[in-house]
Amino acid sequence: VENKKIIAVIDLGTFNLKCAIFSFSIGELPKLIGFSKKKTKGIHNSIIVNMNDAIDSVRSCLIEAEKKSQISLNKINVLIDPTEIITTRLTKFKKTSGSKIEKNDVSFLLKEAKKQVELNDSRLSNIHIFNYKYVVDNKLFKDLPFNIYVDQFSQENVFLGVPKNILKNISEVFHSCDIEIGKFISCSYALGICCFNQDQIDYGCGIIDMGYEKTSLALFKDSSLVRASSFPIGSNHITKDISRGCYLSEIESELIKKDISIIGNLDEELNENGFLSDKYFSETKFRKISSKFIRDIISARLDEILNKIFKEINYLKFESIKQNLTFVGEGSRLNDLKKIVNVKLPNCTFDTNLDNFKSFGNIDRELLACYGAVKILTEGFASEAIAIPNKSQKDKSGFFTRIFNIFN
Repeated sequence: VENKKIIAVIDLGTFNLKCAIFSFSIGELPKLIGFSKKKTKGIHNSIIVNMNDAIDSVRSCLIEAEKKSQISLNKINVLIDPTEIITTRLTKFKKTSGSKIEKNDVSFLLKEAKKQVELNDSRLSNIHIFNYKYVVDNKLFKDLPFNIYVDQFSQENVFLGVPKNILKNISEVFHSCDIEIGKFISCSYALGICCFNQDQIDYGCGIIDMGYEKTSLALFKDSSLVRASSFPIGSNHITKDISRGCYLSEIESELIKKDISIIGNLDEELNENGFLSDKYFSETKFRKISSKFIRDIISARLDEILNKIFKEINYLKFESIKQNLTFVGEGSRLNDLKKIVNVKLPNCTFDTNLDNFKSFGNIDRELLACYGAVKILTEGFASEAIAIPNKSQKDKSGFFTRIFNIFN
């Protein structure tokens, strides 16, 4: 692609791998020039569980995207959301005794915070660091308070850490495919950047991705990511619950899950006596299964998922986030989910408002995280202090998103 820069992103989903290749020039919006989707093998919840299968799966996905875009890749950015991701918030203080706050003062506190987080758990590698807030002489500042005379100031940072071994194994897969990893990016963070505008991120909002085998969330406040979390329960667990509880195949159970209403009156999916219609018994023998039993199975698992989500949100004690939640992913399409969520959290936003990112054109819902990653890589994110490079690249300097040219 002549006179244009290339950015490639791959989403390591449990069910599907998605690779997207974009071209862009300075002052222009990124344009999707190649996309591929392949069934995931050897990877579960962003963790390599079978090295050979993972290599074959990733290589196949990359080759197809390269063919469609007519681009030969040598570097790619990897979207991950392992359930082992850990959010750490840490505040550091410094006395200045009436001096001006300089960039070196802010850099010093960030270095000290990073050092303390690494000492606390050396098994983790920080894939994102955010400058969350600054307190200057007991007054809260939203932006970096440079060139202000103060006696004392504090800086709170948010760290997103992932076990180093997870990153090493992923790096090994891509190394075997002869491609370098540019940056690891939290998938839920990228989803939030794609789905929310700056006013929402400042006021407070949250993205909940109810995926196939896991649920991930990213919560934003005061122009920063303040919490990211992931747990290994997704929409497929509801399908399996129905299958086990009713002795049905997973194909039959998936159809029931998508069709049946969880609350309210039920119509065509039931027969006149309140039992499942015979149309759902495509692989097993028809028998009477009551609607209440199906509802109870779905509700029990859905309550577990929602309670975990709300526990994470309530931990932050930000009412504004509760009022601006967006659900995406396969699980967000469950019937009556909006009603159930609104009972637990009134005024909750449901699903994705495509008006927020029309600037990209017609976006495939499956590529929301990829577009969010490209936005982070091309425009940056105001509060992100630094992007940690792939640890295997020991001979290369780090890629810095903002002013803190202090780490390698």
